Amino acid sequence: MNSEQKEIKLQVKNIDFWYNGTQVLFDVNVEIYAHHITALIGPSGCGKSTLLRCFNRMNDLFQM
Repeated sequence: MNSEQKEIKLQVKNIDFWYNGTQVLFDVNVEIYAHHITALIGPSGCGKSTLLRCFNRMNDLFQM
């Protein structure tokens, strides 16, 4: 199946994120496809959980 046939369910383009004036995500680009398994892997502290919190807007709950 090529990329033209895949249905994109979530797309992020050039997202940056800051905590208290410190940038923690730099120019992140992600496409999540329907009916596919997607895994976020990386070392501790690389921003996996921060990116997930951006997806579901949990970071909006915290005062920055």
